Amino acid sequence: MSHPDPLSGLKAAESRLAQAVSAYIPTLGVNRQSLEAGMRALGLSEGERDLIAPHGAADIAAILWREHDSVLLSAETADRLSGMKVREKIGYLINLRLDAGAADEKLATRLMGFFALPVHAALYHRLLWQTADTIWRLAGDKALDENHYSKRVIVSGILTTAMMSRLSRGRDAQVEQVDRNIEQVMAYEKFKAKLPVKPEEVLLNVAKSLGRLRFRNAAA
Repeated sequence: MSHPDPLSGLKAAESRLAQAVSAYIPTLGVNRQSLEAGMRALGLSEGERDLIAPHGAADIAAILWREHDSVLLSAETADRLSGMKVREKIGYLINLRLDAGAADEKLATRLMGFFALPVHAALYHRLLWQTADTIWRLAGDKALDENHYSKRVIVSGILTTAMMSRLSRGRDAQVEQVDRNIEQVMAYEKFKAKLPVKPEEVLLNVAKSLGRLRFRNAAA
């Protein structure tokens, strides 16, 4: 006997409120005003609003971001990835995610402006990391060494710069930005593979040496 997901009702409520609020964000911004307008449109009480979005507009921004991520996990996307090489998968998934996020460009512009504020930087980085991790996992990446982190940092950077290109110069600029960035990454990886010592190993050894020097001086 299957049991219902106890969080499914809350997730559905989150989605309904986020979609209602998103209708007001292009004109009002990502703030308390748009949140309250969406709340009134759904006929929610303040208690229901606070249950769904206890952190206010920041929760709405996070819900919308994660809903844009959902396109990556569809059955159609899985079918499209079949037979692609890893590099092709990464490019396809990045562009797919960017297209979902920029489907409503006015909304996307407001969301990116919200995330650009220093007070929201930590939230943006968490969401960006989750998206980059999803992309790499769908591409088949299973690395658990230092490359696990560097790959996600790279895709996070591509997502941010390509979204800026999309919002300022259109989709063709987005695709060109993604292709160019991936090409630069591949060129660097080929260069790094030929080195007798990897750059990250050099940095690690430097850190170890500085640590030994520090503690030796402290003990003296």
